[in-house]
Amino acid sequence: MNESVPPFPAQVPSRLMRRAHLLGDFLVVANSGGIRQAADKLHLSQSALTRRIQDLETTLEAELFERTARGMTLTPFGEALLHHASIIALTCKYALAELGDLREGEAGELHIAAGPAWAYALLPDAIAHLQAVHPKVRVTLINQLNDSTLPLLSSGRLDVVLGGLPPPKLRDPQIAYEPLLTVEHLVYAHESHPLHQREQVRAADLVAFPWIWFIEAVAARDLVKKYFQRARLPMPAAAVETSAVQLGFRLMQHGRHVMVLPSTLREIGAGHGLRPLKLQGTLGRFTSGMMYRPSVRRLKAFEVFRGAILEALCAEH
Repeated sequence: MNESVPPFPAQVPSRLMRRAHLLGDFLVVANSGGIRQAADKLHLSQSALTRRIQDLETTLEAELFERTARGMTLTPFGEALLHHASIIALTCKYALAELGDLREGEAGELHIAAGPAWAYALLPDAIAHLQAVHPKVRVTLINQLNDSTLPLLSSGRLDVVLGGLPPPKLRDPQIAYEPLLTVEHLVYAHESHPLHQREQVRAADLVAFPWIWFIEAVAARDLVKKYFQRARLPMPAAAVETSAVQLGFRLMQHGRHVMVLPSTLREIGAGHGLRPLKLQGTLGRFTSGMMYRPSVRRLKAFEVFRGAILEALCAEH
């Protein structure tokens, strides 16, 4: 223990509990970067909000902010409190949602994010099932990859993320990681594409055709690059870059474009006349699943949604 930093007095926790309402003011100031901006959001005078922050600092016997001409920045004490206050705010959010379930007949919201491996295949049916069982539940869906969505999950702005599971050393201990299926990266082309006539497609065969890159699929691009490196060939340049899988589908229907997409889109792709090419070797596979805070398991809507996903996966296998 650092002898230069005295421990908090024993009475501080009980005093903080009596002033827990001040944590909400603290969060707004911390996220706004200054008293003036926070006071506007809280509809308080700057002097009243300043007194509240000072009251919290007195309670904790610690300075939470450094006041500068450009605004307010968190001290190490403030950084520590921000982490725990955010968890408290998130827990309050789930408590209100669960109480709303009881009071309003399972009403509420579910904020979901999913990458293309889920968003165009299993996810729509699961959402439809959820709203058939609980029609008052509103669903918000973000169709993005982990780099964008996992920070939102950790901050409490999302309830569940469906996508590739990060390696154990990069996982947030506050998040539950549930592996559900193995996804393979495949190269798709329209069924009329000349490469479908080949029993096995080599890396050299792919170089001559225009490639569509999914903008956010950084991991997939890296695998494609390594695939061509193994063949001692340069990675094909992008003919089109897009964040819309539907645009890729449409372009491939013109006959020459190819695109890397997950194996979960095999059935949907077939409906558009698209099939994976028979590659020599494989681009790679990854474990995909569901990521969520354990407290979300107490929401009925989430359990129905999760059950629909699990049931659909069992039916496929």
